[in-house]
Amino acid sequence: MNELVYRSYKESDNMKIINEFEINNDFGCNNYVARSNSIFRSFSYKKGEQVKIELKEENSIFLISEGTLQVEDRNHQSKILHSGQMFLRTKDFGNMEGVATNDLFLICIQFNNILSTCEKTALDKISIYCPAKADEFEILEVNEAIILYINGISLLFKSGAFCNFMYELKKRELIFILYTFYDKVNTARFLLPLIENQNNFISLVLNKFTINCNVIELANRCNMSPKTLTRKFKEHFNDTPYQWIIQEKNKNILSRLAQPNVNVQAISEEFGFSSSAHFISYCKRYLKQTPLVIHKEIRKKIV
Repeated sequence: MNELVYRSYKESDNMKIINEFEINNDFGCNNYVARSNSIFRSFSYKKGEQVKIELKEENSIFLISEGTLQVEDRNHQSKILHSGQMFLRTKDFGNMEGVATNDLFLICIQFNNILSTCEKTALDKISIYCPAKADEFEILEVNEAIILYINGISLLFKSGAFCNFMYELKKRELIFILYTFYDKVNTARFLLPLIENQNNFISLVLNKFTINCNVIELANRCNMSPKTLTRKFKEHFNDTPYQWIIQEKNKNILSRLAQPNVNVQAISEEFGFSSSAHFISYCKRYLKQTPLVIHKEIRKKIV
């Protein structure tokens, strides 16, 4: 049973209903979304009830605020999760299923893999602590920073003062909390499925990419449709494959034009252009100069 109720932790880690707040909701902003529950959700189950939560195409962090939950991993190993614990479910694991062994209250925070440069750097730093294999139900104990985080979300929901921009801030805040207020080894173990997911796709793209390919060719090489490739690019690179390919091609063209001797015809063929004229037109559009002018300017700086 899904109850969209928004609560707040007590110091004892139990939950309480927070008081109503009088807030002006008429912000006049297109980002404002009143009481949207697409990212932060809560679920309530009675003892013995089956738990089945559809995750669609989002990653989720579940916080157990009350009760206990029995889950089973892909190897059919049973595990009991307790109040005050949280666990990560990536979309690769599928829906979240289990049994409420006591009256259960879950808070679910959904997010995709769109990470800022800062967050990617943070994950890269802790990846050195990652174990060889991810535990499907690796847990972290809820600490004071997470309690304050949930309190803030609860307050915003209860007051109705929420917007799309605030959603993004709260999602990024969660990564910051996990990186800052938890031991790096435990954080790495907890986020390993997410880190693996990100690194696997990035490695696949880098291995399949060549300087003369386009989006359709790259999608075929990665064994996925252009639509799926675009979705994954937005998640992992925060960009479209088309723009990313342009940026990578531009970097390689500049590197090639920095060499002492250049042949425009040879370079245009190397990068898959149909003719020298097409290559020159491309350079004018994306690099603002003809290839030979770019070559001369780079060589002046080198010499």
